[in-house]
Amino acid sequence: MEILTLNSNEINQNGYHLNKLTRNKIGFIYTAPIKIVPDDCLACDGYVLKIADYKKLYSVIGKTFNTGTEAEDEFRIPDYNVTKRFLQPSQNVAIKIEAGLPNHRHDIGMDNYAGSKYGTRATSSNSKQAGWGQAASNSLSGYTSYASDSNALYGKSSTVQPASHTVHLCIKYK
Repeated sequence: MEILTLNSNEINQNGYHLNKLTRNKIGFIYTAPIKIVPDDCLACDGYVLKIADYKKLYSVIGKTFNTGTEAEDEFRIPDYNVTKRFLQPSQNVAIKIEAGLPNHRHDIGMDNYAGSKYGTRATSSNSKQAGWGQAASNSLSGYTSYASDSNALYGKSSTVQPASHTVHLCIKYK
């Protein structure tokens, strides 16, 4: 099927309007299975560049990846190869999401209510309630611990690191 005339603004297959700034794919990220950098790309290693030397790339990404240490006439490209962060699709782009694991709670105690029965339980909860049980008159002391008490990664996320394969990323600048 050939399109002979368009009656609406040009949009791509995902419904996004075509961007004249990226017509030559400047600012696009390329993925390579080996450590290689094409002639028209830079490794995504967080380099600080002069705006005057890379005007087209700057017009697309601006100072999105700056850390605050750059001079006024400089900008930074992404540091995906250095930080080894996963690239996560999102409608809100260029946001750093910190690593983390779900927190979980462990309760170990002895409950005398039903005749000296020991019990343990693990729950997925971020609420740090003291003790085990509701301090009933027949309840003996217990111990509660949280995974976040042993490692700060716990409780920072609701997901766990998936299996992965590493690649080398480059950004097109010309």
